[in-house]
Amino acid sequence: MIPDSQFYNLSRRRLFGLLGLAGVGSVEARNRVLPEDSRPLPALFFDGQHAHATGYHPLYIHHIVYHANALAHLPYKVGGGHRELVDEGYDCSGSISYVLFRSGLLNNSLTSAQFAKYGNPGPGKYVTLYVKPGEHIFMTVCGLRYDTSGAVRHEGPRWRTAPRNYSGFQQRCIPGL
Repeated sequence: MIPDSQFYNLSRRRLFGLLGLAGVGSVEARNRVLPEDSRPLPALFFDGQHAHATGYHPLYIHHIVYHANALAHLPYKVGGGHRELVDEGYDCSGSISYVLFRSGLLNNSLTSAQFAKYGNPGPGKYVTLYVKPGEHIFMTVCGLRYDTSGAVRHEGPRWRTAPRNYSGFQQRCIPGL
């Protein structure tokens, strides 16, 4: 332990070395910039029911998470979210439509078949839609899955941590996300 009187008199380099932070603050460390795509993706905080974005996430991710959380207690309802945006239950495409519409990323509700043409092919940086046209759609946000398929059949839209089978699904991304 360094006495307080000596702590404040340490040079910055020596202090960083003692704390195991050698190189932090150096010209080399400041000039070392990771390419945009190699920076680690900030994870969402998940409390078991709701996800939470942090200050490291873009504003759109905060909107997506907020609106997904709003449905995370509702039941599954065939056709839910298609006739009425605000419904008492949601199916897979209705829940994704609701979240994207409320987040300003969609103009109207889409079916899973229509989502197969939404956005661009391939994974997104923060959000990836997984589509089996005419069958099912779910999304991952910063790696956390938002899906109506879980341990209980037709449980409704929820954040899921359990693994699932991705075979047969096309990845779609929202430009910029």
